[in-house]
Amino acid sequence: MLIFWSGTSFEKNGFLEDEKGKFLPRNAILEALESAVVFYYIKKDKEIENLVKKYLTTKPKIKEISREIKKIVFKKYPVMEGIEIPEKIYLPKENISKELVKVYDLEKKEFTNSFKMEIFKGVLENVHVKSENIEKIKTACKSYARALAEYEHKELKNTEFEDLIVDIQNSIANEWEIPIRVGYWTNTPYKGDLLFFWRIKEVREYLIKELDIDIRPKDVLYLPRTNEFLGWGEIKD
Repeated sequence: MLIFWSGTSFEKNGFLEDEKGKFLPRNAILEALESAVVFYYIKKDKEIENLVKKYLTTKPKIKEISREIKKIVFKKYPVMEGIEIPEKIYLPKENISKELVKVYDLEKKEFTNSFKMEIFKGVLENVHVKSENIEKIKTACKSYARALAEYEHKELKNTEFEDLIVDIQNSIANEWEIPIRVGYWTNTPYKGDLLFFWRIKEVREYLIKELDIDIRPKDVLYLPRTNEFLGWGEIKD
């Protein structure tokens, strides 16, 4: 079962569509899981951390960063091999709506942009994710979701949105089986793929200086009608 607890989008232009309807591609779920697994094993394994750190500080090619980091991690920890995710996850049209979305700048503590895009929210009971390594993936997803929510809590502290992220943290800790962050929820380069290195000043400064990219999240997308941040969901048996 796949549950989107908050509004979720695929990209600014909307969901993909074919003759059967609108859908999320397999890759949207796969990328969310891979981000979590990469974070977890970099955090867990000092050797992997050092390999990735070395790669990131030797002028990597911007378009290859996510792919190369995943290659380093999955070579030693092939936990994503054989995972089964539907190629197309069809979304009931009654759960899709065109919504006003606002961009909340975490540094300025204010909204800096807004636009309308397609949002899905709901439960997909017949969507199943299967893997021989599902327990390892579950552990990685919980670790990643906790770290991501902790970072956002730090940035949202003493704002009107602090309670929202506290609710998310409580759900991650006590309710959600396999928490995931899916789709278009931030404009941050690489989304959460480099989450572990957000706190490593040496890596951040090198990438800013050499590649002119800041890997820390500058913003999150917010849905004013339902008062929630985008992309939070859960995989459940």
